[in-house]
Amino acid sequence: MKKNRIRRNQGFTIVEMIVVITVIGILAAIAVGAYNKVVNDAKVAKSTALVNTLSTAKSLFLADPNTSPQMITTFNGAPDTNFNLIAPYIRVNGAQPTSEANLLALSGFPTGVVTITLGTVDDNSFTPPGGHSDQAPTVTGYGL
Repeated sequence: MKKNRIRRNQGFTIVEMIVVITVIGILAAIAVGAYNKVVNDAKVAKSTALVNTLSTAKSLFLADPNTSPQMITTFNGAPDTNFNLIAPYIRVNGAQPTSEANLLALSGFPTGVVTITLGTVDDNSFTPPGGHSDQAPTVTGYGL
């Protein structure tokens, strides 16, 4: 009788194993969900930081006394092709980007995934008014 009792206490029952595996599975599902939330929050924060950087660069471009109304009109005519006009006002990790692709690389975004739309600057105070209001930059892609 003692031999049978000893033998039974040497391992786990199938019910105990199922309970342990179920608990581990539930904990893993919670951990994956929390990880995904942290990753998505980081992507949003990185994109928001880039939008803020671009907005600041546009404001500095507009406030610079060397910026002529013609330069502002040129920028507003095709903002996404005139990145070079606001590039001197941008610093990312101590470097000045040379292009939008270089800006994305310096900012740590994956290549070919993110699209930047610069938006226009307000030129209504000029004579004659240009008719452009300030449009904030946007960052799309990157799982946002």
